[in-house]
Amino acid sequence: MARVQLHLKPTDPPHEYRVRRPGGPMAAIPGLRLGVYVRLVGQVNPGRDAARVAFPDCVFDTGSFLSIVPFRIRRHLRPGVVTFLPFDQSIPPPLRVVTIAGGTFPYDLGEITLSLHDPFGGQLDATVVAKFTRDGGALTVPLTLGLRGGAIDGRILRAEADPTAPFGQAWVLEDTPGSP
Repeated sequence: MARVQLHLKPTDPPHEYRVRRPGGPMAAIPGLRLGVYVRLVGQVNPGRDAARVAFPDCVFDTGSFLSIVPFRIRRHLRPGVVTFLPFDQSIPPPLRVVTIAGGTFPYDLGEITLSLHDPFGGQLDATVVAKFTRDGGALTVPLTLGLRGGAIDGRILRAEADPTAPFGQAWVLEDTPGSP
């Protein structure tokens, strides 16, 4: 059964939420993102930015319905790596843009297989439907894995308390028993 460990990491730039609890004690909640290592080796064109693009920063965003591949990654992908999925005519124009990071960007839907890895030898390939933005490089968010469109379909995403893990939680994405 394929599985990969995910990791919690501070936001860039780091921030925390400071709150005062009832009765007066101060608490701080660090801003964290759920990260996953992705290898696009063999899927990117050779060139000056190939190494950076082949190992992109990637977050697993449980609030994002579909995955998002920013243009700065998309433009380096080899022909045939993405199977583009044309919109049906019934999809209205407002659903053909993504609003994120203070901007609104047009996108094309496409399917790509991503190789997810962890530092402990875990590997899981996920074929996902993603929003491939057409923003000319303006969108600066990391490669974002969303919940649907293949990332968790047929898989389990779980977190467990782990005092030895950074921030006290261990996250795992794994195929369900009996899946290929």
